[in-house]
Amino acid sequence: MKKKQFLLLIFFGLLLYPLYQAYGVLNLFSSVENPGEIRANIVTYQLSIWLSWVGMMVVSVYYKWRQRDNFFFKITYFFLVFTFGAFGYFTQHAHNVFGNSSRFSDSYTLGAFTTLQNLLVAVVLTIFLQIAVSLFQTKWHRR
Repeated sequence: MKKKQFLLLIFFGLLLYPLYQAYGVLNLFSSVENPGEIRANIVTYQLSIWLSWVGMMVVSVYYKWRQRDNFFFKITYFFLVFTFGAFGYFTQHAHNVFGNSSRFSDSYTLGAFTTLQNLLVAVVLTIFLQIAVSLFQTKWHRR
C-alpha cells in the first residue's frame, strides 16, 4: 500500500467519528424530549469534530512536509465547512424545538453564528499550520 493511500485511509477513518456522533444527534432529535441530553450530544459532536481535526492536521502536515502538496489540507477545509455547518444546524434546530433562551430571536441566526464562530477558529488555525509548514520547508530559517 502506498503512503498516500495509507494516509487517505487514516484520514477518512477520522471522518467516521463525527459521522457517528451526527447520526446519534439526529436519532435523539426524533426520540428524546430532554433538551439537556440533546445539548450534551451536540457538544459531544462538536468535540468529535475538533478531535478529528487534530488527527487530520497531523496527516496534512506530514503529507505537506514530505510531498510538498496541499491535498490533505484542501480536504480538511471541506470537512470543516460541512461538519461545522451540521453543528450549526443541530444547534439551531435544538433552539427552535425546545425554545431555549438566546439573544437571537429568529430561526437561523444562532446556528449561523455558532457555525461561523467555530469555522473561523478552525480555518485560521489550519491556515496558520499550512503556512508554517510551507515556510519551514524553505531554507530561510536555517541561515
